[in-house]
Amino acid sequence: MMWPFDASTESLWLALYLVSFALHAVLVSYVAAGTVYALVAALRRSADPIAERTRDWLPFLLGAGITAGIGPLLFLQLLYQRRFYTANLLMGPRWGAVVPALILGFYALYLAKASEHRRRLALGAGAACFGFVAWSWTELHQVMLDDAGWRAMYAAGERFHLDAAVLPRLAIWAGAMLALFATVAAWPASAAERRRLAALALTGLIICGATSAIALAIRRDFDPAHGWTYLLGIAAIAAALGWGWTAHRPDGPGLSVTTAATTAALLAGAVVREAPRLALIEHGRATAVGSGGLPVFVVTLAVGAAAIAWVVRTVRGAAE
Repeated sequence: MMWPFDASTESLWLALYLVSFALHAVLVSYVAAGTVYALVAALRRSADPIAERTRDWLPFLLGAGITAGIGPLLFLQLLYQRRFYTANLLMGPRWGAVVPALILGFYALYLAKASEHRRRLALGAGAACFGFVAWSWTELHQVMLDDAGWRAMYAAGERFHLDAAVLPRLAIWAGAMLALFATVAAWPASAAERRRLAALALTGLIICGATSAIALAIRRDFDPAHGWTYLLGIAAIAAALGWGWTAHRPDGPGLSVTTAATTAALLAGAVVREAPRLALIEHGRATAVGSGGLPVFVVTLAVGAAAIAWVVRTVRGAAE
């Protein structure tokens, strides 16, 4: 099988984690980058149909993004049990602060949608909350990898992991979020709006490429990840060319090419992101693997599906 997948249970978890993480990344990228885009439009006090559509969708997509994050979060715990829980405990209340930050950001988006008078303040608060959450997740990722730093953090009572890799990772994610936001926002956009979104996406891709090149030049530790890094680079270049095509012919097939290339880049990027800690995956204990639970899962799935079907049928009946 293709690296990093094999016939093990952990490999299945890894595949599900990567796919669910990619979906989560699309949704939260739209929310984070879209909030900043809407904030800039509000500060400029200019009519912007892209910003108006984005504001309308932000509260719903934040809820969808949080819901889509449950899957990768569960698989992350299955794959890196001790490391994930240790990092959570070391960061303590400072890590737990992401929950109230998300709640505050959620209500800020509703306020921005409902109140023009408080829109700039609400969008600014939302952007700050989502920036804090992004920084926190990036920091947690680095803590999980830093075995040597665990004891020092605990002994010093530190809740912050000021690693040099945090800022470059955040910069790469910021660029990727711009590109993902532009890809989603371009589909309902007009020709002129697609040209603007193409410029935004190309800016994001340049940020990703430049930050990666600088980090590579400093660290000199290029990891091809069994070819996935090359696939990521090729897909990113294809996405950039697709955006150039879209800017030249907004109604042409360029956006379809861009979307396909961006999807490939996102999936390859998820593998490359995970490559440094694949060796740290914890294999399931025999007692846990043999405990089963499939019948309970099947029954729960059936009950849940029946409940959802009943709710949908009830709502449709009321609407008619």
